[in-house]
Amino acid sequence: MRSKISFITIAVTDLKKSVDFYKNGFGFPTKGIQDGNEEHCLFDLDDKFSLVLYRRQDFLPLTANPNQKEKSAGFMLSHNAQSKQQVEEILQSALKAGATQIGQTQDEPWGYSASITDPDGHQWEIVYMPHYDNN
Repeated sequence: MRSKISFITIAVTDLKKSVDFYKNGFGFPTKGIQDGNEEHCLFDLDDKFSLVLYRRQDFLPLTANPNQKEKSAGFMLSHNAQSKQQVEEILQSALKAGATQIGQTQDEPWGYSASITDPDGHQWEIVYMPHYDNN
């Protein structure tokens, strides 16, 4: 059996603000915060792969270190675009929705990239990699 990651869960401070950011900034599809599940929100990104936003105060007791108070560190998430223009479009939508840009967009040997943080400080890289099959 092939291993597969099905969910990535991110702890957030303000769930509504973060849902708005990921919905409007990145255009991720969601049904929003559902009644009875006010502590989290699911974004179905691909076939059997989802991003989950979880209210920090509800998420931390579920982790191996429930006393953790610091923001996440040591990882970066990537949002693959279909073109340089789409990198710019996603970047502008994300900034309008509350992202903070890190550095400048730039050409790379492998493509084109922009880096941002979401409202909780989670780092995202928006990339176009022409030699990567993004379908």
